[in-house]
Amino acid sequence: MSYSLIGGEVEPRTSRWRERPSPRLPSARAGLSESTAGRVSAHRDRLGPIELLAARYPVVHRLVGELSFRVVARRFILSHPPGGAVLNAIGDGFPGFIRSLGNAACIEYVADVAEFEMLWHKAWHARHVRRPAALAVSSLQADRLGRLRVVLHPSVSLVQSRFPIVTTWENNQANDGDGMIERWVAEAALVARPFLEVGVRRLPPGGYAFLRALSEGKTVATAVAIATEVTPEFDVVANLRLIEDAKVVVGIQGVQ
Repeated sequence: MSYSLIGGEVEPRTSRWRERPSPRLPSARAGLSESTAGRVSAHRDRLGPIELLAARYPVVHRLVGELSFRVVARRFILSHPPGGAVLNAIGDGFPGFIRSLGNAACIEYVADVAEFEMLWHKAWHARHVRRPAALAVSSLQADRLGRLRVVLHPSVSLVQSRFPIVTTWENNQANDGDGMIERWVAEAALVARPFLEVGVRRLPPGGYAFLRALSEGKTVATAVAIATEVTPEFDVVANLRLIEDAKVVVGIQGVQ
């Protein structure tokens, strides 16, 4: 399945073209993400800007196809001065540039996948922080939640989309298979690298609002209230257990 960004619009559920389809070349295959990150680091000085972007966004490259990717990548590169985002941060602004191409669903979908890949890359390069041996945040007493803040690992990023971006990323991590999506549902995820590898965890209902509030320094009780307002069925214990299992809590602070 290909989602062209340079002509025509595709409906993700049926993959039927509307209007004028762009030419399609064989899609680039995405390798394992750790291998991709290693290739970017090892060959950065020898790759051109377009090749750097392709290595930085392998799933987007595969989704849109070779021709569409190269056209959009070239436009992105030309819109930035020499030594700008492409070469220094390897295209952190690329998701926003894709989003600026229009408001069609297919563009929003590809831009959301690109944002996911950008955050994965940031997590890979985040600084390491020594984590205390045991922080049982899921066992915190309810009457203490209003006086405590949870400090998250600096590699933590959060992403949410009305599309199944995590499933898309997972389905495009190997060369076999066609990357097809069976259920088109909204997904949110926590992306972090507390140890040697980047971990990705789908967030349960209300999880994005809860963790976003925690990352902004809100107390646990305030974060619970924000998440419950968004999702009445929010389960605070399940969400605290998720971040505990993900090993992304590096501290618990009391507030006056």
